[in-house]
Amino acid sequence: MDLKDHDQNLKIIGKIMLALGLILVPFSVFSFFFLEAFEESDFWLDFDRIEIFFVHIRNPHRILYFFPIFYGILAALFITSGMGLVGDKEWGKKFAMVPAVLLLFEFPIGTALGAYMIYALHTKKENQVNGA
Repeated sequence: MDLKDHDQNLKIIGKIMLALGLILVPFSVFSFFFLEAFEESDFWLDFDRIEIFFVHIRNPHRILYFFPIFYGILAALFITSGMGLVGDKEWGKKFAMVPAVLLLFEFPIGTALGAYMIYALHTKKENQVNGA
């Protein structure tokens, strides 16, 4: 593998993003079903209302539905940007910056992968730089 082969590096990054997106799809589905089971459990009988900073929250378990929605949005984001990079689309290179920045917050492997993705997305091909 040649590190200077820019197109090949972007396709590898695209495949990694596709894999990460496909891993997030089951997380979204399973977290939704887990929350459905958790909502029907007896745990919530004492928590019909919660006061947080003088704000009354009815049915606080509904707030937890943020997680499956968040995982679903992340999965769509990773899959879309991965397809754009694998297909060598120009919009894919611009769109892939969003998941690259999000990966920076997942220490340690996500940080390294996100930093490399940002580096690879911002470096130009050698023949474009040399004017050939």
